[in-house]
Amino acid sequence: MRITYVLPFPEMNGGNKVIFQHVHLLRQAGNDVTVLGEGPRPGWAGFDGVYRDSAAALPALPAQDLVIATFWTTLAVARRLEAGPVAHFCQGYEGGLVHLAPVLPEIEEAYAAPLPALVTSPHLGDFLRERFGRPSAVAPPPLDLRFRPSRRPRLGPRRRPWIAVPGIFEAEVKGVPTALEAIRRLRARGLAARVLRFTFLPLSAVERALLEPDRYLCGVAPEEVARVLRRCDLLLFPSRPEEGFGLPLLEAMASRVPTVASRIPSTLQLAGGAVPLVPPEDAEAFADAAWHLLTDRRAWRRARELGAEAARRFRPEAVVPLLLKAVQWAARYTPGR
Repeated sequence: MRITYVLPFPEMNGGNKVIFQHVHLLRQAGNDVTVLGEGPRPGWAGFDGVYRDSAAALPALPAQDLVIATFWTTLAVARRLEAGPVAHFCQGYEGGLVHLAPVLPEIEEAYAAPLPALVTSPHLGDFLRERFGRPSAVAPPPLDLRFRPSRRPRLGPRRRPWIAVPGIFEAEVKGVPTALEAIRRLRARGLAARVLRFTFLPLSAVERALLEPDRYLCGVAPEEVARVLRRCDLLLFPSRPEEGFGLPLLEAMASRVPTVASRIPSTLQLAGGAVPLVPPEDAEAFADAAWHLLTDRRAWRRARELGAEAARRFRPEAVVPLLLKAVQWAARYTPGR
């Protein structure tokens, strides 16, 4: 198949990382895949296939079997290409994000287009069907195999544990302030926790005032994040219900790093039963669950094993058949049939 993915600016973030992972798997399966992005080829993605910069003007493309829009702003761009049938890869409904509230009418208009969708999690497919009457197929993110356990055996957490907190502080959906407040409460209980933050934006004065991290990784390569993460004792994943999947949660599970996460639709489907889930925005509940794992060596070891087992469902060889099936379905989709 000839497939083109249409991206906004290809900044280094989790959503774009998943797109390039899918592109890599589709190319390995023998498909001819082009990436069209509003900016220069990203060096961080490790992508050596055909890349076209559309920042100045849309290029003319040969006929494609499928054109996949990847953000609400790219839906109109994908249609303007007139290169083939269009599908929408949805990793989360942008209309639920607070910072995009001023353009909510435009987002809803884009989502109302009768296009097939590829979704990272079944709950997103349910949402698109119920809200917009659109069909979907699940194309989950594959596990990045750079995220793997440490070779050194560990029997329990450190006395001064490292707690990892991912995500952009200023993005309400990530719930970072909740995690930082939970760590403040753990310290007040006498647990000398150290904080690792990893994200794509510099440390802000507002975040530093709430809780200054012991280590802050800003926009570093995935292999460096993987190396540092596997040495952590716990990850807190405090995202709100608008979270589409939860890539850092999956990567921590695969690294055998115990986690505590918000009880939201995406985490229930990703890690329900393998990870302690607590109400979002409840810092005390996060602190209680983290305290239990970090003070009970048996519970900590059990959490490592459960998380690693659940993460195996997303190994690339398990994701490829689902991705191929979803792409082939979208290419054949006819509205009303």
